[in-house]
This record gives sequence, structure tokens and C-alpha cells, in this order.
Amino acid sequence: MAIWNRPISAVGGRRIVVALGAAYVALTTGWAVARTAAETPLGNVLVISLLVAGPGFALLYFGYRLPAFDIRAEFYDAIAAWCLGGFGAMGTVLVVYSLQPGEIVDDFSTILILTALGSVAGFAVGLHDAEAKTRTRELEQRNEELQVTQSELEETVDELERANERLATSNEQLEHYREYTDHVLNAIHDIFYVIEKDGTLQRWNESLCAVTGYSDAEVASMNAVDFFDAEDREQIENALVRGFETGSLQVEAELRTKDGERIPYEYAASTLETPEGEVVLAGIGRDISARTERERELEQRARQQQVVADLGQLALETDDLDELMHEAARQVAVVLDNEYCKVLDLDARRDELLLRQGVGWDDGIVGEAAVSAVEADSQAAYTLAHDHPIVVEDIETEARFGGPALLRDHDVRSGISTVIGPSDEPWGILGTHDTERKTFTDEDVNFVQSVANVLAEAIERQQYQAELETLVADLEESNERLEQFAYAASHDLQEPLRMVSSYLRLIENRYGDAFDADGEEFLAFAVDGADRMREMIEGLLQYSRVETGGDEFEPVDLNAVLADVRDNLRVKIKETDAEITAESLPRVNGDRGQLRQIFQNVLANAIQYSGDEPPRIHVSAEQSGRRWTVSIADEGIGIDPEDQDRIFDVFQRLHSRDTHSGTGIGLALCERIVERHGGDIWVESEPGEGTTVSFTLPTVEERDSERASEPHTDGRPVDND
Repeated sequence: MAIWNRPISAVGGRRIVVALGAAYVALTTGWAVARTAAETPLGNVLVISLLVAGPGFALLYFGYRLPAFDIRAEFYDAIAAWCLGGFGAMGTVLVVYSLQPGEIVDDFSTILILTALGSVAGFAVGLHDAEAKTRTRELEQRNEELQVTQSELEETVDELERANERLATSNEQLEHYREYTDHVLNAIHDIFYVIEKDGTLQRWNESLCAVTGYSDAEVASMNAVDFFDAEDREQIENALVRGFETGSLQVEAELRTKDGERIPYEYAASTLETPEGEVVLAGIGRDISARTERERELEQRARQQQVVADLGQLALETDDLDELMHEAARQVAVVLDNEYCKVLDLDARRDELLLRQGVGWDDGIVGEAAVSAVEADSQAAYTLAHDHPIVVEDIETEARFGGPALLRDHDVRSGISTVIGPSDEPWGILGTHDTERKTFTDEDVNFVQSVANVLAEAIERQQYQAELETLVADLEESNERLEQFAYAASHDLQEPLRMVSSYLRLIENRYGDAFDADGEEFLAFAVDGADRMREMIEGLLQYSRVETGGDEFEPVDLNAVLADVRDNLRVKIKETDAEITAESLPRVNGDRGQLRQIFQNVLANAIQYSGDEPPRIHVSAEQSGRRWTVSIADEGIGIDPEDQDRIFDVFQRLHSRDTHSGTGIGLALCERIVERHGGDIWVESEPGEGTTVSFTLPTVEERDSERASEPHTDGRPVDND
């Protein structure tokens, strides 16, 4: 049946068996339908259908159930080959039978029955054959496995024999290995240890004895916690418990030596299992003295920087220099762990230094004791003569200078001193001292210098503030005298000017008819000049009294102010047919009378400079933060950009008196009033395009203490009309 192997393998033995069974079932169904239609007796149809369909169903069922049999899948092709062989054998029999003379098998049902039975028989033989091959293959595999096992057993026996040979020398090698391990562990600079659960040291290296001073015999009798002070033992015990629970530990603690010295160490260990099955902690201990010292130095430096920052902040917040000096002395002494710190104040003659502030000194000395600033061997004089800090590690061996009585009386041996302020104009000295011999780091010296710089800046700032306050006081006094002069001058000028105006009008009334045309013109010029002089003096009087003559600030409704101004200007509004529109205006914090003056001056200008058309004016306001911006816009003749800065100067006019009247002081007065309210005033304009005057005023919530109004000096209200 080898001829079937290749095509059967290509299709699959199980598929062929199932397909053959399905074909017989399908053919039987088709034949039965055809014979029933040909009116073949139903009994014959049923018998033949069972003889064909029964084998078909058997092939279909058992072919589908092949995986349930104890047969290897590789033999499914053999079963299919036997099945096809049975089909072929029965087909051959039918062909041979048909070759006899007069004999031929032409009944289709007979062919189906015989081939189906042949296929089922072949399937049964194939199934038996496949089971036999499966058993054979399993036996072959077992034989192969037994051969492999036997080979491995032989190798194991050989290995055991070789191991027995090596075992004779293993004790000697083990001893050598232990010695080698001991050498490696002893070569480690760190401490090596193996600890049992109860804290007993199972193994250690020579470093443990070298560091602690204990002998091997002493260490063998000690517990792990015995190497620490009592206050650290609970921490170590808890660390050991956690180490055995979690499998590792890491802890820092000070190792105590036999002579009582304490050394900072870091310990790290992990659990492992000994050959006897015991769990132990094995690890190392490392000396972290250098790292601890570096961390301490970093902490010290950070603390020093923080103190300098705090003192700088205090210098900005306080005006009390003695408070700042005392706090600086206290902080320097604490940070450097010194007993004393002092601030020496150099007197005006530069020959003596007063102990102005300090800590640690005997009672009653601060503010009273003094040291020489000029003696040749004086430490203070030596410090003043140099532009860098002076460091003393031991005053007893110091060759540059001798310690003054202040330091000798307090048993001072070491310290740092530095100049406060520039070396060419020093204010004094900052010094810190201790009764023990000390070595100071560069960071310590820089720290003292930084504190001295803070003091120097504070002293310089206070001196500058005092000078500035003196200058401001002088300026205020000068301004007050100028205002008094301006008021007195303008007030005193009004009386003779009033007399001139009165007599000119008296001459005009009594003798006007006696003048010719020139005389009348000259008299008119004189009267007009006197009137203009009076208006200018009144304007100057108002300008000089903006600060001193104003009222205290209060909430002011600008809508009411605008209504008052409209009422004051009603005649001009009616004469010019002016239209004034306004948005809802805010409440501001200010002087009601002076604010009315601003509105009246600006609106009067807008009406006056409206041009040929009736004035059209709009008032609006916009808030920006804590300020209101009020704008008064007109559609008048406008202002040339080159003249816009000039209109706020006193007595500056842009037009001749023949075309427009006025004193030229109205906008200057507005500017000064706005400045008193802490605001700004400006103008935006183009010739022929109108003008917008804007100014800022404080909201009701804002209180500008620097611009608070002073009481009236003369008790009279400002003339706002």
C-alpha cells in the first residue's frame, strides 16, 4: 500500500476516512430517493440503504472519533490506506467476476453494498494495525529512554568515583580556601561581619578589632549591640530585626571603641543561608566620618548664608541700628559657637572705638567700654589698617599685635575681626572671639565679612536716609517760604492794584468827556491792564495755595461736581449754545473744591476754543485698577502737537488776548491739583480735530498718605468760581 502513502499524507488520513463515509451516506440518500420515485418496494429500499448507509455512518463516526483512540496521529494515514485498500479489493473482485462469460454486475446498489463493506473491513484492519504500530513505537521510545538513562547512570557512577577520589584531598583544599577567604576579608578596609539572629557575631575581619581596639577573644564573647552606646542600642536591635524580616538592612550609628571614642559608621547587610541551613546577616560597616564632616560643613555654610539673608531682611525692615547690631552679634556668636561677639563704633576723631553692641561680655561693659584705634600693637588698629578680615587662632602666640584689655580681661584666645564699611572711611569693627584656641575656615571668615557688609549697608542707608530727610525738610521749608512769599506778594499787590483800578475808573467817570479819542484809548488800555493784572494775581494766589489751601480728601461724587460746574457756566453755555453730555461718573477720593476747579477750567476752555460751531463736549470715565481716568473731549479748534506740553506751564498762552481772553494759568492750576491727588494730566489733540483732556484720580478706597492734605494756613476756602 506504499502507493497510497504520498497522496494520503497530502490530504490527511482522517479526512479521507470521514470523506469516504460521508460519500456513502450521500450516495445512499440519493439512490433511495431515486428508487422510491421509481416505485421500488419500500422494504427493498430500506434494506439496501441500511447495508450501504450503515458502513458509511460507521466510517464517518469512527473517522471523526479517531483522536479518542489510543493511536498516534502519525498512523492515521495507515488506517486510511487500509480503508481504501478494502474498497479497492472489493472493486477488483467485482471486476474479475464481471469478466466471466455471461456474468456482469451492473446493479449499482450491489456495487455500493460490496464496496462499503470492503471499506469498513479495511478500516477495522487499519485500526488494529495502527494500534499495534502505536504500541511498537511506544516500546521503541521506552527502550531508547532506558538506554539514555543507563548511559547517564554509568556517567554518574563514574563521576561519583572521581568525586570519591577528590574527596580525599577536599579537606586540605577547604582549609586553603578558608585561609584565602580570611585574607581577602582582612584586606578589606571596611568592617566585615556575619551576625546570627540573637546578635552573636559568627564571623568578622581584622578591621573590626583594629577599629574598636577589642581582641578576637573579646569580640567572640560580645553581642552586636555591645559596640554601641546605650542610647543607640534600641535602634540597632530594631535594625537587626528588620534585616532578618526583609532580607536587608541599612543603618547609620556611631560605633563605640574600647577606649570610648565614637566614630560615625554606615552599616549595610543582607541575609544568606549557611551550609547548615541557618539564616544570618552578612555585611560591611563603613567609616563615614569624612562624609559626615562634609555634611556638617555644608549645613554650617547653609546656616551662615541663612543668617546673612535674615540679617539683610532685618536691615530693610528696622530703623533701629542698635537692634540690628545686637542681633548680628548674637547670630555670629551662635553660628560660630563663640563666647563673644562685638560691634565697635569708631568715634569722629578716629582714635577710639566704643563697644556699642555685643554678647557674652560682662554686665555694664556694652555701651561703656572702649579700645584704642591708634596704638601700635592694638588688634583694633591692626584691623582698621587692613582691607581684609584678621584671623587669630591663639592670641598667646600672636606676633602681629597684642590683645587689648577688653580681650585679656575675658580670657580671649582666638577670633575674627573685620572692618565695617570701606577701608578708607571705616565706620567700626565687627569681631567675634572665643576662650579656646580655634581654627576658622575660609567660610567662617567670609561669613563674618558678609555680616559686616550687611551692617555697613544698613549704616550707609540710614545715613543716606537721614541726609535725605534733612534735604526733604529743607525743601519743604523752602517751598513753604516760597508759597508764603507768593501768597504775601500776590495778596499785598492786590491793594495798590485795586487802588489803581479804582482811581482809573474814577477818572473815567468824572473826566471821561474831557478826553479826546487818544486819551480815551489810553485810559481804556490802563483799565484793561489793571484788570488783567488783578486776574493774574488771583490766579497766582490760587496756584500757590493748592497744597496749603486745600481741604482734606473725602469721597466725592463727580456727577455732583459736574452739575455744580454746569450751573457756574450756565451763562456761557447759553450764550454759545454749548451741549455738554456725560456718562455716569464715579465717586473718587479727593478735594471737592479743587476737583470742581479742574472741571470748570477744562470745560471753560472747551467752550472758549470751540471754533465757529456750537461747542460739543463729552465727559467720560474709565477705571484702571485703583485709579479712575476722567476724559473731557471737545470738537474745537485743537492744539498743535508742538504746543501740547507748553499749555500746562504758568502764564503760557497759545493765542493772543485779542482773539481769546485768559490769564494762561488755568491748566497749570489743574496740573498742580491733579498732582496733589497723586495723578497725571495730559492732552490728546490735532489741529481742527478737537481736544481731549484726560486726568487720573484715586478711587474711594485708595488713601495716599504721602499726599494727604495739610490744614488750611489761612482758614479760607479756595475760590473755585
